Amino acid sequence: MLSFWKTRWNASFSAFAMLAAFGATPGFAAPSDPQLLKKQSSWNWPDSQTVLQQVDSYLKDKLSGKELADAKTAATDTNASRGVSLLDYILTTTAKVESGIESLKQLLDAPFTPESSAKIESQISSILANGSIPVWLKADLQLICCRYLVHHDLFDEALQRLQPLSPDSSSDPATWLFCMAVCQHHLMQRTDCLNTLDKLLERETELPTRYAITARLMQADIRPLKEDSLDEIARMMNDVERRLALGRAGKSVREKEQAIVDKLDKMIEKLEQQQQDQQEQQQKKNQGKSNGQNSQRGSNPMEESRNGGEKGPGEVDKKDIGDGSGWGNLPPAQRQEALQNMTKDLPSHYREVIEAYFKRLATKGP
Repeated sequence: MLSFWKTRWNASFSAFAMLAAFGATPGFAAPSDPQLLKKQSSWNWPDSQTVLQQVDSYLKDKLSGKELADAKTAATDTNASRGVSLLDYILTTTAKVESGIESLKQLLDAPFTPESSAKIESQISSILANGSIPVWLKADLQLICCRYLVHHDLFDEALQRLQPLSPDSSSDPATWLFCMAVCQHHLMQRTDCLNTLDKLLERETELPTRYAITARLMQADIRPLKEDSLDEIARMMNDVERRLALGRAGKSVREKEQAIVDKLDKMIEKLEQQQQDQQEQQQKKNQGKSNGQNSQRGSNPMEESRNGGEKGPGEVDKKDIGDGSGWGNLPPAQRQEALQNMTKDLPSHYREVIEAYFKRLATKGP
């Protein structure tokens, strides 16, 4: 089970989701009934022409003549209509007139390092404090940063930036909803994730194909998630492993590690209780058989009242009814086999935690 989720999480979903979020081909599909979609959807696309006019107005305030034409030409897609291509156009053009945005763009284009997140956070904070940059542009720049953070598995940081925004505050509400859903999915916020995906898919036929397909995959993946299940524990282990790979080893990670051990403890207690219940049921069944045999003997008494000639010490075999912890009483070979079966597919960090737990349990006194 753990091997299945680990493979599915790391190979199938994560890679595909990242390609979907940052692919080069928009892949928009025309809606079959735009009026119907408009009535059913709780969010709308901004008018592309209005957005482009805002960009042009901002550029004209800063540039003129040839400089203005060069800034537009520098954009990779001068025919951007909406979605990621529109965001890229906004970033590229406005970077030509604002040094702070240019510095941000350079950070986003540079190879990712452990220090990248802090540098980008510092730069976007500086941009937000700049009164000469319009509110609509600040929202789009934050969304662009969030897209970058999601791409590099920095889901906590991305979610913190996304939450103060809203779909209608940016030029690309679909990317806001998609990035939000990816963060909630990886952080196992099941209910919030399903709500966000439902909202995103209200305009499914208008979404980039990669967004729509990945959203459906996320729905199918997180909907069966149950609290305190082996599935949840496996995801929690993957999440802590991700944080450790990013150099996050502080209090929050230690608390998550403890939560994993607590859930394993709870699961083990449940299994022990099931084992004890089975033993008690087996005991009652054996007692029922014994009473039935005695009753049968009593229905066929000796013809005369005399000594039957049976002799014995009057002792019976003791029944093994178990105790509160079946684990500690297992033979060493069976205990080791069970331990190996439970931990063989776990990350090495957690194999050590679980093995230490069971060793402590096995040596614990009654």
